[in-house]
Amino acid sequence: MLFFGSMVMELVLEGLQKQFDKKTVLNQIDFSFSQGKIYSILGRNGAGKTTLFRCISEDLTFEKGAVFLNENGEMRKLSFADVGMVSASPVLPEFLTGYEFVNFFVKLNEEELNGKSIDDYFEMMRIEEADRHKLIKHYSYGMKNKLQLLCCLIRRPKIILLDEPLSSFDIIVSHEIKETLLRMKDNHIIIMATHIMQLAQDISDEIILLKQGKLLEMNTGEMDETRFEEYVIDALNEGE
Repeated sequence: MLFFGSMVMELVLEGLQKQFDKKTVLNQIDFSFSQGKIYSILGRNGAGKTTLFRCISEDLTFEKGAVFLNENGEMRKLSFADVGMVSASPVLPEFLTGYEFVNFFVKLNEEELNGKSIDDYFEMMRIEEADRHKLIKHYSYGMKNKLQLLCCLIRRPKIILLDEPLSSFDIIVSHEIKETLLRMKDNHIIIMATHIMQLAQDISDEIILLKQGKLLEMNTGEMDETRFEEYVIDALNEGE
């Protein structure tokens, strides 16, 4: 684990269980995620990746277990400020312009801009000046995703949850976001759910499979990189 100033952080899941009707989606998960790493969670459609993120962010209640933040050996429940989630299906106030929303977000959260202006963040996300002043309802899906991620980068929560973060971005923005996440990782816990295996391979320190309601860590150190996709598919199919 690495240091957030003088702080060491771990996200700890203890016996986390979530059911929908009679189907168990998360099956008493025990797992910890350390500061200073980027984790990629891979799994089939419907495996429960988004459900896991919604439980961690307390957007969804769960039947059993607990979620804690371990700071320097002291365990506590997560607060709203601890977690930032970039959803695969962003819900944004469509009656505001992109610029109005980001400006409102900054003032509402009393966030500092980390030495950058709002326009600097728009530039980083490759959002053109004319688009910044359009109503969000006229934004494409990809533009809405950019706006959502932009707000997360400004707020810099301790835990960053990314649900399919780059699936709608062009190659230039995707590269810049990957570089940004790599620069940020020492001071955060970053967990990413993705189906893009190359992305997982490029920037992840740990590859985790979500399979049959459990989180299973893969030993990437022993993998032949050219056969990474084959390893993942074989692991997901094993025992099915």
